[in-house]
Amino acid sequence: MLKNYFKIAWRNLRRNKIYSSINILGLATGISACILIFLYVQHELTYERYFTNADRIVRVVSSIRMQGQHDKFAYTPFKLAQTIGDNYPEAEVVTKILPVSKQTLWINEKAFNQENLAFADSNFFKVFNYTFLHGNPETALKAPKTMVLTEALAIKFFGSAEAAMGQILQFSKNAHQVIGVVANPQHSHLQAEGFLSAITLGKGSAEINGVTSISNWLALNWYTYVLLKDKNQINALQQQLFRLSKNIINPWIKENELTASETFYLQPIRDIHLNPEWKDQVAAYGQEAYVYIFSFVAVFLLLIACINYMNLATARSAKRAREVGLRKVVGAYRSQIIRQFIGESILITLFAVLLALALVEILLPHFNALTNKNFSYTYFTEGSFGLVLLAIVLFVGLVAGSYPAFFLSSFKPVEVLKSDKSPQGSNALFRKFLVVTQFTISLILIIGTLVVYSQMQYIKNSNLGFRKEQVLVIDIPVGDTTLIRQLPQVKQEMLSNPAVQKVAVISTIPGGPISDLITLIEKDGKQEERTSFVLPGDYDFLELLNIKILEGRNFSREMATDLKGGVLVNQAMVRKMGWQDSPIGKKILFADWDAKVIGVVNDFNFTSLHTTIEPLIIALAPTSPGYLLVQVNTTNLPATLNFVQEKWKYFDPKHPIEYFFLDEYFNQQYHTEEKMLLIFGYFAALTIIIACLGLFGLTSFTAEQRTREIGIRKVLGSSVTDIIMLLSKDFAWLVIIAIGLATPIAWYGMHRWLQDFAYRTPLSFWTFLLAGFFAMLIAMLTVSIQAAKAATANPIKALRSE
Repeated sequence: MLKNYFKIAWRNLRRNKIYSSINILGLATGISACILIFLYVQHELTYERYFTNADRIVRVVSSIRMQGQHDKFAYTPFKLAQTIGDNYPEAEVVTKILPVSKQTLWINEKAFNQENLAFADSNFFKVFNYTFLHGNPETALKAPKTMVLTEALAIKFFGSAEAAMGQILQFSKNAHQVIGVVANPQHSHLQAEGFLSAITLGKGSAEINGVTSISNWLALNWYTYVLLKDKNQINALQQQLFRLSKNIINPWIKENELTASETFYLQPIRDIHLNPEWKDQVAAYGQEAYVYIFSFVAVFLLLIACINYMNLATARSAKRAREVGLRKVVGAYRSQIIRQFIGESILITLFAVLLALALVEILLPHFNALTNKNFSYTYFTEGSFGLVLLAIVLFVGLVAGSYPAFFLSSFKPVEVLKSDKSPQGSNALFRKFLVVTQFTISLILIIGTLVVYSQMQYIKNSNLGFRKEQVLVIDIPVGDTTLIRQLPQVKQEMLSNPAVQKVAVISTIPGGPISDLITLIEKDGKQEERTSFVLPGDYDFLELLNIKILEGRNFSREMATDLKGGVLVNQAMVRKMGWQDSPIGKKILFADWDAKVIGVVNDFNFTSLHTTIEPLIIALAPTSPGYLLVQVNTTNLPATLNFVQEKWKYFDPKHPIEYFFLDEYFNQQYHTEEKMLLIFGYFAALTIIIACLGLFGLTSFTAEQRTREIGIRKVLGSSVTDIIMLLSKDFAWLVIIAIGLATPIAWYGMHRWLQDFAYRTPLSFWTFLLAGFFAMLIAMLTVSIQAAKAATANPIKALRSE
């Protein structure tokens, strides 16, 4: 019986090639997009699956409240890991890591600028069970001056994982021996490629003492992870940490005459990637909202493709009515006819899935570039992917085929055999509902695309309060004291070229990570504790970045007290502190030095427009540089860049120069939104294409059904334009209804999305009008093509055939 159903279905496919092609192409387009989105969503939701104990691993995060401020940090104090390991039985193993900024590694007199390095204690590989290709995980990182590399880094430095074993890398005045190589981790929030033994730092090192004092519960630098004995003990350990804060940490803070309070929370590592709530993450995080958005888009695309099938199947019911009647006359039950039509739907879906897989294979490299992922064809061989394909076939086959099957099987033999028309009932009304649904979904995506584009244009054209164009940024190697002493000469040599307008030194650049320190700031004659962002630089960087001095003065080489004695603040700091009188002369106390405010600068966005401008302290630190800023004239940019590189190489022949432009670097913060814009645009285009395929088929069928009417109208004098308007007006009303439904839904969704930005473009009436106009234009063009074909046909042939 099943074989017979598919044989009949195959005959119908061959007999109706145009409509079958439209159905298969529409379904294949929707399914291919759905498969690509599935790969993305699965990737985002399965972070940390590389670690077999992931369900028992938690990260400890810090919450600090101080003078009305509430800050949440992903890192913790140095001593927390040992405190948990020594006192709480719920913890099986505790480890901590300290990521370090870009460093220069030396291998046989050859320098490499390397990111993604971290100090880790000897418990690290007990908590995170990396696969060791070489070396022993039991003894890894126990000895000082040892390190473990990932396979990728070992190949980069030494050509192979095996060749890396025993090699020496010079880092921060210490020679580190490679004692292990691990397999490259799959998608994880831990992106370190080189792990250095934390014991190398020693109790007297700057990394441990200084800002990361062993005894300081408020000095946060280390990331702490706990492997629980049982995953169900997370609440028990959380209560222990609450008691730790109440009984030990907060009394210690009070003893030190501070008014802050500190609490620790546990975060399962599988929740880290999609949770940006905690500041200073160890790596870039994903966006949970985008996972939901793309999941909905996948469902919408499949729904639109299914609607196409339902529309065309029910619209062609007259062509199948006599067949249904004859089958019932010869004894077929309604259930058998339902199974026949659902089988036909599943067969079409199977063909569509095969075509969709071919489309995915073609589109996968482009999708990887779009999402910054590295999906490969091996995903298709996983068991879960096969289950997804089976689910898609059954879902689409059943959903798309269910209504046509139940509708067509309901025909009464007497009615359909004596007429070539099918009983319409609510069929036409339901088809209109489906068309409205299709265009409503399409319009929501079009409006979303336009709003994202508008916000991105707003971001790019906003006045950030500082100059970011034509500013070249050179990364200064960490710890090169010889080069740091020569920086004044470097600046002078750079300025000898007329194309170089200004040169300055800064510790961190706008858009990059910025330090926040606990400070005591004067207010009403008293000192209040505040967590404040601090931006160090030299005498010239404010002028180079065109940051305006609104009150007071800039740093001056003639004022010796400015060094470790003078600071500037921004307007946000003035507002935050509620200074009614002049801020000039107000005291700000740091951990190891005191300063007075000598000037106030305009507010500028040193972070992205996702966040409001925070209070900022600008300090003078010409000998603690991170970057050299070079303002250049772009008239002959290649020659200027060559000049800069030659001068840099003269002063620093040991390190390869690394440079970039500040505007490009700053705009990288909106990389996710830019990708979202492209993806939204592509999927909006897909929904329109699928909807128009269905509209094309429906218009063709409508024209076929009204052949006699069109012929009579032409004989009676109707023009081609009249016929086109006749066939188009019903569809135009459906699109207008879709516009009315899509507008409030899209407004609500995009209003919510814009709340993620502290500074955002308003939702414009013209955005919705443009989206509606575009949808109407595309729909009418699609309808008009088929309507024009029907209107220009010879009416004699139409009347003769009728």
